[in-house]
Amino acid sequence: MNESLSKIDATYIELRERILFGELAAGAPMYAEDIMRHTGVSLSMARQLLLSLGTGGYLKKSGRSYVVATFTKEQVEEWRLALCAIVEIGALRLALTGAERIDETAAFLDAHVRDVDVRNERFFIGAMALTTFVLGGPRSTLSQLVEQFIPQAFFRLLWIADSYADRTGFLVEAGDRFLSAARSGDLEGIRQSVRFFFDGTAPSLYTLIDNMAGGSFPANEKTDGFQTIELQISGVPTYAGSSRSSTPILRPISDAGKLAFTL
Repeated sequence: MNESLSKIDATYIELRERILFGELAAGAPMYAEDIMRHTGVSLSMARQLLLSLGTGGYLKKSGRSYVVATFTKEQVEEWRLALCAIVEIGALRLALTGAERIDETAAFLDAHVRDVDVRNERFFIGAMALTTFVLGGPRSTLSQLVEQFIPQAFFRLLWIADSYADRTGFLVEAGDRFLSAARSGDLEGIRQSVRFFFDGTAPSLYTLIDNMAGGSFPANEKTDGFQTIELQISGVPTYAGSSRSSTPILRPISDAGKLAFTL
């Protein structure tokens, strides 16, 4: 663990990792008193951690307390499709802004993603930043829309799912396809480049969620994989002491109950 981290940030990262790798079982209750007892943080810090982990999608509110989130295939598929649709809009808008912005995209891809090992957390951070770039930058309407629809936990799940992928490199290849289509004015090609990434990574994501439901989790083989509390997709800091919480536009599909229509 990064020794430069504050106690509350280090505890946030530890709990996030334990949730994602199954040490804390889905549906298990989480109380501030338990966090305080097991980690040594103060009660006020423990309450802040519950709030931050809940905002990030790692915990779910249950009455007046929290439980560890259950990631269902239906919910993850909703997030995947929503993110694909919004990124597609962002990619089209980006392509229409002109050659200078397209060249900036190419430079960003080269600098932060292309030659970074997918197992390294720097790749994850670069991928998050690239997504924000495509959506129009920090605090853009599309970035804020993504933040409302899709919890931070989904992006971590998408990264962890690489453990089950037959191959990696979908993001770089999708980026290259986008650049080629954008420079030639091929709008359908731009749409297809976005779908290439989301469809290409879907099988490993489904495998991850199925395995998690069965109590099987991948080995934590990420290089420096859990050292950072990344920015949210809108560029807003995700920090453990934050009292800021987002209110989703849509309830999770798993909460819709009998009123939900079959998709």
